[in-house]
Amino acid sequence: MTDLDLLWQKYATEANVFRDRPDFRFDPVHYGAGQPDLPQDPETLAAHYRSAGRAEGRSPTFYALHKAQKPAIDAVLADLVLLPELAEAIAAGQPDACHLACELIRLGDPVDAAISDFSLRGYLITHPDIARAGMDPLMHYLLYGATEGRRTLADLRKTQYRGHLAYSPARPTCMIMVHEFSRTGAPIVGLDLVREAALTHNVIVAALKGGDLLEDFRDHACEVIVTNRPLIDIPFYFGEIFSKIDLAITNSVECYAFAPFLVAREIPFAAYVHEYADYTFPHYKSTFTALFTDLLVFSTEHVRDSWAGRLRDIEFDVARDTHILPQRDFIIGGVDAETHAAARARLSALVGRDLSQVRLVCGAGHLQWRKGTDIFAMTASICRRRDPETVFLWIGDGLNAEDTHFGAWMGYHLRQIGADLPDSNLFLLPAGPAYPDVMAASDAMFVSSRLDPLPNVVFDALDRGCRIVQFEGATGFNDPLYRASDHFTAVGYADPEAAATALLALPRKQPAAEIPEAPPRPQLFAAICDALRTRLKAQRYFLRGASEIDVPMLFTSAPEDRPLRIREREKMLRYGRRLVWRDLAEVQHSLDRSDNWIHRQCRLAPYGVAEAAEVPDFSMHIHAFYTDELGEDLARYRAYHAARRIVVTTDTEKKADEIRTTMRAEGLEPEIVLVKNRGRDILPFMELFHEGGAAGEDEIWCHLHQKKSLNTTSTGDIWRSFLMRILLGDETGLSDALTRIGDPGTGLVSPFDPYYIPWNAARGLLPKFASRLPGPMPENPLLFPVGNMFWVRRPVVLAMNAVFGPEYPWPNEPIANDGTEFHLIERLWPAMATHLGLDSVFVHKLDQKRT
Repeated sequence: MTDLDLLWQKYATEANVFRDRPDFRFDPVHYGAGQPDLPQDPETLAAHYRSAGRAEGRSPTFYALHKAQKPAIDAVLADLVLLPELAEAIAAGQPDACHLACELIRLGDPVDAAISDFSLRGYLITHPDIARAGMDPLMHYLLYGATEGRRTLADLRKTQYRGHLAYSPARPTCMIMVHEFSRTGAPIVGLDLVREAALTHNVIVAALKGGDLLEDFRDHACEVIVTNRPLIDIPFYFGEIFSKIDLAITNSVECYAFAPFLVAREIPFAAYVHEYADYTFPHYKSTFTALFTDLLVFSTEHVRDSWAGRLRDIEFDVARDTHILPQRDFIIGGVDAETHAAARARLSALVGRDLSQVRLVCGAGHLQWRKGTDIFAMTASICRRRDPETVFLWIGDGLNAEDTHFGAWMGYHLRQIGADLPDSNLFLLPAGPAYPDVMAASDAMFVSSRLDPLPNVVFDALDRGCRIVQFEGATGFNDPLYRASDHFTAVGYADPEAAATALLALPRKQPAAEIPEAPPRPQLFAAICDALRTRLKAQRYFLRGASEIDVPMLFTSAPEDRPLRIREREKMLRYGRRLVWRDLAEVQHSLDRSDNWIHRQCRLAPYGVAEAAEVPDFSMHIHAFYTDELGEDLARYRAYHAARRIVVTTDTEKKADEIRTTMRAEGLEPEIVLVKNRGRDILPFMELFHEGGAAGEDEIWCHLHQKKSLNTTSTGDIWRSFLMRILLGDETGLSDALTRIGDPGTGLVSPFDPYYIPWNAARGLLPKFASRLPGPMPENPLLFPVGNMFWVRRPVVLAMNAVFGPEYPWPNEPIANDGTEFHLIERLWPAMATHLGLDSVFVHKLDQKRT
């Protein structure tokens, strides 16, 4: 029989409760809660239970209470228990075994998850409705949750796969993350990393999604997990290995989701990036990848160059904190005559055309627009006219005839040009066993990709002696390392005519009499680890503790996440990167040290309440495409009732009538201007200042816009309240933002935002407008009216209108989330004020909740 008391002693000691609770059959805390009139010391309570409580039928423990209510909880507990000796005792019907199981789970972290498939903390995280209701998690699960099929650790642990290598405490442990286990580029590179790492390290492999490579990863790992909630889930996986992680590598920018876990655990990590910034969206993926990594490793210089703007946005030190490491060395190999002939014979049988004497050009990869499969087909058509004995062969999957974004049109294209017919010069094969023959038989590979980092298929083609034709600026093989080889030819971007000319000019592959043994592959994992350790050793600046400005980045704004917010701030500031301002002194220092003309007239000011006598005459503009919150705003902010005029722009007469009714109920008479839904909120405001516009000659304006609560998150609503409070005040008083804009030397007053918001995608528009702007734009704007609500003087708006002119071809709705002229305008307001010799004032109120 299992010694239940010995088990209790072990785990209760670990939980630091054994001294006050030596017997799991009596819980003084539970019993004392039902006997508030008794002294609450454990001995007195235990004595009372023995002398009176037991006879009175009082429950001595949580288990006893709920077992009496629902005897079936024993079956639920039996399903949860994982501890072998306890599970055996329950199965054997040993008395008090279920009692012990329940009380062990009640001990919480780390005991509950170690002995069972239940975690008190995990249950509340997974089921926030239970947390909001304030219910005891174990009580809920035993009485209701099991019947409802609520998720427990059992569901999570189905995504943990034991690797085929044993964990050794004597070895260092690394964690390697891939975004999925598919047979595509980045996961295959990840598998190479894992295979090499397993020679010297314990390896945990983590992925956001599963896939065909799962078993391959298990062959070289101690543990393999699949989770899209790493921060929440990883603490609940089984194994000592998860608490012994020495370093990590995230392989792909899609693994940004692992950053919260790595930062929370203070695990140093390198981010190995293959993706171009041009197609990495949303932007926060690249931001969080770069912001918190110890070393950013790129596969090519070309990929790193594409990240230049995004890295400048967070003040990332590229020279110090990046490294270039291709996933493979390129080696020019070859094939022998027998292999070459056999490969061509097998391919001839597959496609139905004799390929023994043709010039064979291959392409490989997923059939898609980015890979340029359409350009590959166009190039084949051009070559067919010039040399019918040049044959194009693409190997890869992905053509979906029902995909109207690409597949349907590509399928029609292929049918129109007769692809795959016996007399064609273009054939397509599915990914699979024919791949080695395609590489061996081909004379050249045409990399038709529009943008591709270092596709592994090119390395494979080079290994087999193929020459490569690619587009200028389209792949990482444009790096000088590769361009120096005569096996690479680059032609004009996306130019099939030039590609055809280059392919037809290439010499044919000459099979060799003997192929030398290929040199061993470079040690990519070792190289990344060495670079990471070198960077860590070189670090000299460390920061500890909280900062004056406490807003979240990776973690939430909840009080319990404050230690994690401190940790993420420490990691970011250690490397001098920036997404959030540390404190007001840092803001002022950044303005003072800037040599840009705009920043000379930007200043901070504390929030205050305006004296009524000092408030100037002012007008207000509200863009009310949504009208849901207008009534609440009018009641919440006294400023509406102090305005000389309120001009409201909206897009329909129905909304205009609703706005009039709402505002008249508050004793206000709005001026309604109907406008097209174009230009977000800012174009309707700027157009008020055109000749004959509704703005007239009024000098001081407040520009606001409405949000629709149903379409915004609670965080978005909090942010809007933050902006409105600083700009307007509240129902009892006015913000002194009004008195500041009343200063004749001030042109713009805006809330100071604690987040450091850079140019982002608007950076790409700066060259277009360089000649129109009053002076050079700064590397980062530092301060501007984030959220596009502000106080402004009329001449500043006129200056902004002059930058664009009256006939500017504004983009139509809907517009992108970032990168249009409307996002640029938001960042240009301080420039317009400085151009006129006016200050831009940013009012701070750090106790006002921002998120």
